[in-house]
Amino acid sequence: MDFREAARTLIGGEIDEERFEFCAEDVGQYIRAYCGTAEVPDGCEAVAARMLAAAYREDPAGAGAVRSVSRGDYSVSFAGGGQERFSSFDGRLQAFRRIKW
Repeated sequence: MDFREAARTLIGGEIDEERFEFCAEDVGQYIRAYCGTAEVPDGCEAVAARMLAAAYREDPAGAGAVRSVSRGDYSVSFAGGGQERFSSFDGRLQAFRRIKW
């Protein structure tokens, strides 16, 4: 079963497809980058589904709130986004990491 279908089961009810697909792509990119793989590794579909369900359930208004702005070389940090959002799953993804050369 694809992790997207498993996440749909975890979420239940009505799903905003555009938001769901955005969250799914975000989860997929994080897993591929963390694991150093071109695809979401076989065997971590359950973790990916839980990550997707958690990302989808986040408050969309709060997820994109600006946390800080730096003026020199311009930098913006967002609350609840990026690696902070998924870092609690890193321990479960550790087994799927590949050595980077």
